[in-house]
Amino acid sequence: MQPNNLFECKQTKPTLLEQFGLYYLRFFKKIDTNHTVFNYTDEQINKKVKRITFQAIILACVVGAVCVFPTVWVDVYFGNNTALIHYSWVIGITILSIVVELYLLFIIALRAVYKVSELINLNAAENDLLNDGLFSVKNILARAALELPDPEMKLMGIDPFKKISKKNILVLSLIYKAKIFVTNIIVKYGLIIFVGKTIFGISILYEAILVECFWNSVVIIKVVKDARLRLFGFALANQIGRNCLQDGMLQKLSTLAKKNCLRAIGNAVVMTQNYHPNMVILFIRFQQIFNITEIDEYDNWQKFIDGLKKVSTEEKYFLLDLFTVAAAFDSKISPLENSHLAEAYGEYFASYKNRLNILTQHLQNGKLNAALQQCKLDFVAG
Repeated sequence: MQPNNLFECKQTKPTLLEQFGLYYLRFFKKIDTNHTVFNYTDEQINKKVKRITFQAIILACVVGAVCVFPTVWVDVYFGNNTALIHYSWVIGITILSIVVELYLLFIIALRAVYKVSELINLNAAENDLLNDGLFSVKNILARAALELPDPEMKLMGIDPFKKISKKNILVLSLIYKAKIFVTNIIVKYGLIIFVGKTIFGISILYEAILVECFWNSVVIIKVVKDARLRLFGFALANQIGRNCLQDGMLQKLSTLAKKNCLRAIGNAVVMTQNYHPNMVILFIRFQQIFNITEIDEYDNWQKFIDGLKKVSTEEKYFLLDLFTVAAAFDSKISPLENSHLAEAYGEYFASYKNRLNILTQHLQNGKLNAALQQCKLDFVAG
C-alpha cells in the first residue's frame, strides 16, 4: 500500500499557497552531498540552524521595515487632509505593502526551511515519502514555511482529529493572527499616553516598524523551529526503522505484536491532541516495514492495552519503547497522554516516563543525536 492509498482525505491536491511553496522549494539550488545529519554533532546542528534563523530574521526585519514605512509615512503626510483622502491613501498603500511583505516573507521563510532541509539532507534517505502525496516531506515543509494547516484526514482508519476540538483550533488560529494588530494598538496608544504623539519630532506612528520587525522575527523563529522538528521526525523515523531492520529485531515480533506497533503509534497520534505530521511519518514507516494493509482499529486504546497483555514480555517492552517514541514525536506531552501513561507503563511507569520527558526535551532543544539515543527499541524494560 503506497502512502497516497493510506489516507482518506477530503483535500485531494495541494492548495494554491502550498503549490507556491512547493514551486520555490524545487526552485532553490540543490546541493548534492553525501552526508547524513547524524554525521554532525548536536552542537554543530544547532549552530547551523541558529545561523540560518539569524540570517532569515535580518531579512524579515528589513522587509518589515521597508514595507511598513510607506504606510506610516502616508498616514502622517495626509493626516491633516479630509478623512476620504487620508484613509484612501492609507488603505491603498497598506494593502499594497501587505501583499509585497507577505510575498517576500514567504520567500524568506521558504528559503530558511530549504536550508534546514539541506542540513538534514533528505536525499540521503531513499524514501517515497520525499515526494509522494499531500503528506510527503516536501509538502509538509511547504506548509510549515507558510504556516498552513495540515489537511484533515484519516490514516488507515486512524482519525488524528478524533479528540481535538476544531473550534479550539480555529480560535487559537484567529488569536495568533490578531497578535500583531493588538500589539501595535497597545504600543501605539501606550506611547501616546506616556510619551506623546512625537519623540524628538518623529511621529509615534513609526513605532509600527519596530512592532512589525518584532513579529516578523517571531514568525521566522517559529517557522524554522517547526521545520526543524518535522525534518528531525523524518530523519529519526528512517533511522529507527533502519536500525530495527539491521538488528533483525522486527523478525522476532509476532503478528499481534506487529499490529500493536501500529496501535502504539496510532493511539499516540490521537492522544497528543495536537496533531503533528511527525507521527504520520513514523506510522507510515512501520506500516511499510511490516507491509500491513489491513485496517484494524489502530487508534483503539483498549485494543492496545489488551495487546500488551497478550504478547510476550519481551514484545511488551518493545511496544512500550515504540509508544514512548511516538508520544514524544511532536515534542510535547498532552494532558490526555499523561492521563493514560500509567495504564500503559504499569510497574515501569517511572523509568518510561523519565525517558519520555528526556526525549521530548531533546526534540524541543534540537538535539537530534541525543534524541536518537532515547529512540532505541529493544526487548528490555525501560
